[in-house]
Amino acid sequence: MIDCFIAEDEQILRRGLTLTIDWNALGCRIIGEAENGAQALDLIQKLKPDLIITDIRMPVLDGLSLIEKTLEQYRPEFIIISGYNDFAYAKKAIRLGAADYLCKPIDEKELTAAVTEVCKKIAGKQAQALQNMPVKIIAGNKLLLAHFKEFVPQSAGRKNKYISNAIRFIQQNYGGNITMRDACKHLVISESYLTKLFKEYTGYSFIEYLTYWRMKKACELLNTEGIKIYAVAERVGYSDQRYFSVLFKKYTGLTPKQFREKQFSIE
Repeated sequence: MIDCFIAEDEQILRRGLTLTIDWNALGCRIIGEAENGAQALDLIQKLKPDLIITDIRMPVLDGLSLIEKTLEQYRPEFIIISGYNDFAYAKKAIRLGAADYLCKPIDEKELTAAVTEVCKKIAGKQAQALQNMPVKIIAGNKLLLAHFKEFVPQSAGRKNKYISNAIRFIQQNYGGNITMRDACKHLVISESYLTKLFKEYTGYSFIEYLTYWRMKKACELLNTEGIKIYAVAERVGYSDQRYFSVLFKKYTGLTPKQFREKQFSIE
């Protein structure tokens, strides 16, 4: 799912934004809200949402300043909302990289269209992140798992529901010995059709996404002390620890042991 954050000082409008559209249908979830810019900045730095929807005029820290300070940390997408049809604000917001600028009162169709377009852009970046695996060691010797981002395609319609359900099936059953055939039985579609759809909408095969998700979860488990490597392998669907280790190194550039040692050495 694509993580979204709403910064809006008007409680009624903030509540309305969460209820106006079906976020889940767009592959999104609201992970946080704030009533002023300073509170928003603090939460954004902790939660790292993919999409931030922010008002221009807010107490303590305005929306444009919030964007500037957030961009000093990382580069999410932004949608600006404002009660002022002010070209100067819009111009600066666009210069800062805002994806869209909506005027109050917020129209449901306009909001849906804006979020849909931004989500397509985010999904494209996430797909590119998958292509850029393995994970790299970056500044400060911290292991960044930015490439292990959850990817849900944003194309609308019935076909997308098949893909979303297939991905959900993987995410809920990756610890078992699952195959594409199992997913097809669950979705009640043919293997050839799912193969075509999966490649078309994600750019990857079913097994590539399954492996990616298992590696993502393995990284999370290896960050937990007390769990043996063989147990990590079993939890993410591999009964053969040696095979798991080979795959893990292919995806991260480190063996499970090296990954764990690196993680705990930098804490």
